[in-house]
Amino acid sequence: MRPSLRQFPNGCSVRASEFLSDIVRRLESAEFEYALVGSIATMSYGEPRATLDVDVVIAMTTSDFEDLQELFPAPEFYLSPDAAREAVRSKEQFNVIHPGSGMKVDFFVSGDAVEASQIRRRLRRLILPGIEGWCSPPEELIVKKLSYYQQGASDKHLRDIASMIRISPHEIDVGRVREMAGEELGAILDGVLEAAEDD
Repeated sequence: MRPSLRQFPNGCSVRASEFLSDIVRRLESAEFEYALVGSIATMSYGEPRATLDVDVVIAMTTSDFEDLQELFPAPEFYLSPDAAREAVRSKEQFNVIHPGSGMKVDFFVSGDAVEASQIRRRLRRLILPGIEGWCSPPEELIVKKLSYYQQGASDKHLRDIASMIRISPHEIDVGRVREMAGEELGAILDGVLEAAEDD
């Protein structure tokens, strides 16, 4: 019998929460250095919204690849060895798919300074009821979302930033965000801050 899709207050279904819990357990059992990012991490600082995917920044080298394959074995999971090896080599992105549920994990191999900081400064947080994990600090999440928006991504990134600032202002060092963001992203941040104050 398939589990129900009852929604938690933070926007994740029961099935999605079980998937997230399993991913966190697997990563921590193998002692991978990781930080949850994307919608899951954003919700821990801001407003709930529905999501089915898990985004993870992970510190990996090619020597870690066999451990990763053991964590996500076929046929329970689909992992393209070629795509994952190339992503590890080039410090980019690959995914692991769970065919039984249609859910997936997007792994971002730590490569730039912000991603390295997301792991170095990660925070242990209650992500969903009964589920703890390592999350990116809010400042790095905001910088990444500013960058995604600048690259032409959805306005949802700006809405996420505004909700984080509105709901968790005491947890966010805006000065640090400005320092990491630089002039161009800082101008976008100013617009988000103004809009958040007007709400």
